Amino acid sequence: MRLLLLGLVGCFAAITAAFAIAPENLVPAPEPSAEAALPAAAEPPSGRVARVSLVSGEVSAATSEGRINAAVNLPLAAGSTMRTGAQARAEIDLGTATIDLSPDTELAIAALNDSLVELTVAKGRIGIALRQLDSDEKLLIEVAGQDVQLVQPGRYDIDAATRRIAVLAGQARLVGSGSNTDVAPGQEALFTGSGPAPVSIAPAARDEFADWFQLRASAAAGLTALYYVSPYTTGLAELDAAGNWESTDEYGTVWVPHDLPADWAPYHDGHWNWITPWGWTWIDDQPWGFATSHYGRWAFVGEHWAWAPGTFVAHPVFAPAVVAFLGTPSVGLSVADASVPAVAWFPLAPGEAYWPAYTDDLAYVRQLNRGNIRDPEQIRLQANGEPPIEVFDQHFANRRFAGVVPRPVFVSGGAVAPAQLILPEQRLENAPVLMGSPQISPATQRLVVAASWAPRSAARAAWTGHIAALVARNASRTKALQAAFARLHDHGAVSRVRGAHLRVPAYAGAAPVRHTILLKVAHATKVRRG
Repeated sequence: MRLLLLGLVGCFAAITAAFAIAPENLVPAPEPSAEAALPAAAEPPSGRVARVSLVSGEVSAATSEGRINAAVNLPLAAGSTMRTGAQARAEIDLGTATIDLSPDTELAIAALNDSLVELTVAKGRIGIALRQLDSDEKLLIEVAGQDVQLVQPGRYDIDAATRRIAVLAGQARLVGSGSNTDVAPGQEALFTGSGPAPVSIAPAARDEFADWFQLRASAAAGLTALYYVSPYTTGLAELDAAGNWESTDEYGTVWVPHDLPADWAPYHDGHWNWITPWGWTWIDDQPWGFATSHYGRWAFVGEHWAWAPGTFVAHPVFAPAVVAFLGTPSVGLSVADASVPAVAWFPLAPGEAYWPAYTDDLAYVRQLNRGNIRDPEQIRLQANGEPPIEVFDQHFANRRFAGVVPRPVFVSGGAVAPAQLILPEQRLENAPVLMGSPQISPATQRLVVAASWAPRSAARAAWTGHIAALVARNASRTKALQAAFARLHDHGAVSRVRGAHLRVPAYAGAAPVRHTILLKVAHATKVRRG
């Protein structure tokens, strides 16, 4: 009995000593993430988004998270609405079209995908500049109870208050029950709503608002960006004025921004917001930062940054932020002498695959990476439906340029630039890499839609956090702790730690290698499987 007691005391002392070496005593145990509390989405979100491209005066946007003050580069999905105040104006960018809102206007986006854009003008007046319309695509607008289909590219002035549709260029069709009425260029249709002719046709009138939105539309004509990027890339209209297009041997044609500080890096000037249906979404401060934050990849070429849009894709898929995160899932990245963990992320480089946290739909993930990796058809799911775990190349080209802020700044949507933390490059190189999301809940706890994450047991999650923390100060003891972790038999559901943005061997043309990662902290132990 005495020997048994001595053995138990010895084991307890060994475990206590192991925890004593951790510098991360202030790191909390992982909390349930936003994704953990949610069921898996039945289908992935649309790959097409709108963005707020102009805010002048009091402008608000309503999403499933509530109504907020609108800001340039805020992404808008189907179900969003925009509202302007009595002295305000705003603009929404769809890539192939812009929608200008006059004062005291409310516009809802009912549908937004590659085949259908459906808008509802609840009140006020809008001007639409439609630059491209594919043969299999429809743009419908509901105004004053009347459905209007825009049949051709052109410029359209639509007023809900006067029930007026003016075709300044292009062609519109009033879609009714049993009959349609076409409105030709230079004409306007007025809904009378009574008598044998409920629609009257007259010459289109123009005023200051019509001239204003047409002038804005003219500025987007003849873009050089259209030679390299699909017109369905939201935000592309801002690129020409803010940078140059250059040819490179390694990445093809790239875009290089003008007049940036020497220490500038992507995803450093802006903030993070939790936005349904994507989760954590980057909002860039630069007007040109939408396309470069949500499509393509960033590369450090010579002495400057360059945005590589990749090979041409007709309908690119929006990503909330083309980055990888660093740290422990649901916790973040421990920082010496800090009272709270940090959240860190870095831009993915050309050839590095992105796997979103909000869906595991294989076709969607392939399309999301199309044009930016060699062969997206080689992206595979494991037999259990999870993303691939094998990692043959743990080097990420941009890891050392990570943005790092205290976790409270991240979750509250605080500005990143003034809160930046500087960590040793080796700390960033050794940190675990997470796919798509840090698995941290938003401050508002609005857990509306995201991908499903299997819950972790408290015991296993706590050990994961402690092991990750210990590595930062004493990597030599990691193996012993990992062995103890392996002996902590927990038959509960295992976490879906979506390990890293992986460069699967087939993407890079290397011979396939299969690995199983028990826990990727620092240089994780890899167990070869046959």
